[in-house]
Amino acid sequence: MPPASDEQLLADLRAGELAAFDRLYERYERRLFGYIRRIVADQARAEDILQEVFMKVLQDATFDPERGRFSAWLFKVARNACLMELRRTRRRDAAYDRVPEPLAAPDLDEVLDPSRRVEKALATLTEPQRQLLLLKQVGQLTYREIATVIGVAEGTVKSRLHEATRQFRQTLVEYEG
Repeated sequence: MPPASDEQLLADLRAGELAAFDRLYERYERRLFGYIRRIVADQARAEDILQEVFMKVLQDATFDPERGRFSAWLFKVARNACLMELRRTRRRDAAYDRVPEPLAAPDLDEVLDPSRRVEKALATLTEPQRQLLLLKQVGQLTYREIATVIGVAEGTVKSRLHEATRQFRQTLVEYEG
C-alpha cells in the first residue's frame, strides 16, 4: 500500500485522527527544521519556530489542496514565521543600538570545515537570495511552489535563483582560496 499523500493525511487530521499529524511531522520535521535553522541563527529559537509551524498545522484550516501542495503551504507558513522572527530581532537589536559585526576572515578550522564555509557563504547573500536557495535546496520545493510561497512569477524565481546560486558559488570559491 503506497504511503498516504500529505493532503490525505491532513484530511485525516482534520477528521480527528491524530496519528496523521505524527506522520506529517515525521515526514517534514528534518527538512523544515533545516530550512528554519538556516534562516534563524539561534538553535533554540529555530526549534520554537518549528513547533509554532506544526501547531499552525494542527489549528489552522486554511490550507486548500485546490490551490497547491501541502509542502508549499507548510514552507510558506515557516517562511512567514521566520521573517516575523527576523523583524523582531532587528527591532530588538535596534532598541539596544547593536551593530552587527562584520564577517571576519575565515580561520583555519573554517577552511577545513565545509559546513562552516557554506554557512558563511549563505550569510553573505541577501535575505531574499538566501530564502530562494533554502526553499529550493533544503525545502526541495519546485519552481512553481517557490513562486507561490514568495508571490512572484515562476520565471522570476528561476532568474533570481540563478543569480543567488552564482553568487553563492562565487563566495564558496573565495572561501576555499
